[in-house]
Amino acid sequence: MSNTHFPHLQHPEAGRFPNPLVRRFSQIEDPQACIALLQGAIAGVDLSPLDSASSWWYYGTNLRLGSIVATAWSARPMRAAFAARQNPLILLGYGGRILLRQASRTWRCGPGCGLLMDRAACAMESSVSSGVAFVVSRDRLLKTALTMAGCPQPPEGWEQTVAQTHGWSPPEDPAAPSLLAALGQTMQTAGQLAGHGEGLLDSLQFDDQIYRLLAAMVLPELREDRPLERLRLRQRDGRDAFDELIDYIKENLAKPLTLTDLEARSHYSRRALQYAFAERMGCRATEWIKHQRLDQARRRLENPNPEDTVGSIARECGYRSLGLFSVDFQQRFHVKPSVLLRESR
Repeated sequence: MSNTHFPHLQHPEAGRFPNPLVRRFSQIEDPQACIALLQGAIAGVDLSPLDSASSWWYYGTNLRLGSIVATAWSARPMRAAFAARQNPLILLGYGGRILLRQASRTWRCGPGCGLLMDRAACAMESSVSSGVAFVVSRDRLLKTALTMAGCPQPPEGWEQTVAQTHGWSPPEDPAAPSLLAALGQTMQTAGQLAGHGEGLLDSLQFDDQIYRLLAAMVLPELREDRPLERLRLRQRDGRDAFDELIDYIKENLAKPLTLTDLEARSHYSRRALQYAFAERMGCRATEWIKHQRLDQARRRLENPNPEDTVGSIARECGYRSLGLFSVDFQQRFHVKPSVLLRESR
């Protein structure tokens, strides 16, 4: 990467290392302005140049990915102090030498490495560097891990493991390069799509993808391929959980119902959930939910209240886009919803 490819990075060293959000970078004029930017993603952070004799330069940006706000930078040597937090800090290295000190231990985060720092205060020093950092919810990370494992309760030791500091680098963990590459690709894709609006990023649930990758990195047992065993266990214990999930869906069609929500509600893994829908309902979960919404919409259109409109009925049945609702309704029932509403009246 060079400044030739990104002319908005005017400092000669700014394009020295790659960064997934580089296209969104803007120049931050002084350390205080950088602190203000960082505070938007990481509360309780202080920043200063490592060598006050050298001129200041810093390029960075913040990007919201659902519940996560990621901050990315390419900057001159600097030091930072992070106050104690309620949740862990994630740091992904893309270039340069980054050192984080926490208690009596020093962690190194170079290119292709990642760190999950626990909630205690820590300090950072870096050379010319490029990186991405963000805070994640420890509770959500554990909940995501339980969903992936299909466990209603955390196995022994999981809560302690999630609460610890973790470092991932290629020599230490054979799975680290692939998982970190997937996490980097998620950031890269998010950066490329950010220009189309945060609504798209929310819809694509990048934060869910990030939590899943982090859970697999923190808890190696999640990488084991045992979905069939979990499914057999659920079959042995009966189908009550699935029946309860069906009841929940029917009662909440107006709400967004993602596969992540259904996993958390039922404690099925995603693969087991799709298998159960295919076996019981003869289709995918999302397809079955769409049919339920359209059937409910047809009943409402056939028996409307005086104040009902096609738009209000569509929203009541879980559609946020009137255009998409009209297309789906016509494909299923071969009539426009507006025509059915008019005829019913």
